[in-house]
Amino acid sequence: MHPLLAVVVSYGGSTHLHRLLSALVAIRGSRVVLVENDTLGDCPVPDGVRVLEGQGNVGYGTAVNVAVRAELEDGSAPEWLLVVNSDVTIPADTADVLPKLLAWYPPSVDAVAFPFLATAGGPPARSRTVLPTPRTSAFIAVRGEAAAVARWPDLRYPVGAFFAIRVPTFLRMGGFDPSFWMYYEETDLFARLHAAAGRIAWADDEWPVVHLGGETVGRSGLLHAELGRAGALYARRHRASLGWAWPAVYAGQLVLLTARKLVTGHPHDALRAARILAGLLGGLVRPSWEPAVRSRWNAVPAAARHRLGRLPRQELAGG
Repeated sequence: MHPLLAVVVSYGGSTHLHRLLSALVAIRGSRVVLVENDTLGDCPVPDGVRVLEGQGNVGYGTAVNVAVRAELEDGSAPEWLLVVNSDVTIPADTADVLPKLLAWYPPSVDAVAFPFLATAGGPPARSRTVLPTPRTSAFIAVRGEAAAVARWPDLRYPVGAFFAIRVPTFLRMGGFDPSFWMYYEETDLFARLHAAAGRIAWADDEWPVVHLGGETVGRSGLLHAELGRAGALYARRHRASLGWAWPAVYAGQLVLLTARKLVTGHPHDALRAARILAGLLGGLVRPSWEPAVRSRWNAVPAAARHRLGRLPRQELAGG
């Protein structure tokens, strides 16, 4: 039995994918699955890693669902699911302690978040944020994300690059929602966990990971717009709790950010914010439009993602 199922989602590999997979395979009691949304090409894969490919570019959350479903249908019954982006590096100390750390948490803990280390190129990537609400988004626009995290600790959740969640909890929730191709999939997951009174534990700073962030995305204008489109989808999915005030506040936040970046001499950041805003507005006006499907990213359409990434709760959870 493997108590830990580590799922790495990749799009064409990364500069250190082999090192990441090797570190995960070496973790005691782990089972490692690599879901490749493009093609690995000549990228080597260590022995012991199960590779799932050929499903197309199903995005991040759906890819995790695909891996979980494949493992459970093969009879695996892991206790924990470790979700890992391909541009993450796990320090040796964190990898060594991970099984004991997860086993230490009581059954009342549903998910575990980890801190991110700074890199030689700058400060650490963001490891946590707060669930979107009209109040939190307006506050972030004025005071910043770190201040919002401090003010609303009960709304904190980990970013999707690296976190652990109990498999029974993941299955009860139906896993990631395949409606989300890229972005907001973990926001939606943790919003549902929060609504169900789930509990997130935060690992100590002595057990960090490194997340480079954006290695496979770069400055893609379409993906920036997809971030906004995902925000529109999130607003529809959680309209009962958010109302229509949140997308209006979010749009205002993006307008303010665009202007601020222009004034401070950061045109690339201003363009990114403007593209996110355009995606948000497009997603609100044309919710069924999927521009990424006919782009160079070759996104799998939403209907097909639902077929591939659905987790039949009764069947897979054993009734």
